[in-house]
Amino acid sequence: MTPRSWLIILAMMVISVVSPPTAAAQEQRAAALTVGLSPDTARNGRRDPLIRAQFLLSDPRLLSMLGSGFPLRMHYRAELWRSRSGWFDAFERVVEWDVVVRHEPLLDQYAVTTIMPGRTRENRYTGIETLTSAIDGVAFQIAFRVSERGDYYYNASLQVSTLSDSDLDELERFLRGDLGPAASEGRDFGDAVGRGATRLLLKLAGLPSVRVEGRSSRFRVR
Repeated sequence: MTPRSWLIILAMMVISVVSPPTAAAQEQRAAALTVGLSPDTARNGRRDPLIRAQFLLSDPRLLSMLGSGFPLRMHYRAELWRSRSGWFDAFERVVEWDVVVRHEPLLDQYAVTTIMPGRTRENRYTGIETLTSAIDGVAFQIAFRVSERGDYYYNASLQVSTLSDSDLDELERFLRGDLGPAASEGRDFGDAVGRGATRLLLKLAGLPSVRVEGRSSRFRVR
């Protein structure tokens, strides 16, 4: 691919990303994160968090970046806290995981890779409506170990952002099964120009992101 072709593609991508949202997009509901509690299956009061995100893809900036070939990273963080009367609440432990969404234009599919401690899962969806329904319909149930009696609750946060070019390298190595450092030698001209165009696009358009938080009700472990 010639340098002129890369510049044309870059210009089209910049226009797509920085275009103002339409009136219909502005009417979309804001992203939210809810933190519910699972049933008490252990019969001692311990409850696991049920973490569900909604309306994440209502932001037209994120949709533009996704449609322009930039994966979206959804970084979840769930914290267990213990309530203490008359004292500051005590942080107990944390679990973090990621969901990466990639658009594959040749297949007209969206690949959703969930990366959790000890396991990875990938699902594929056709069409943005199907993708949106799938993401909004997932509730993550995270098992936390509670060692003492007391009153507890969960705090959760979700950061949605586009991946930087270094993140893209890391993601590509991960999907290839290569966990070592990527070789920097031997890249052809088209690849080098493409990386440069990616960096320039990020500088021009910025990295749109969305952050939402949620908190569960309290539960008592007996």
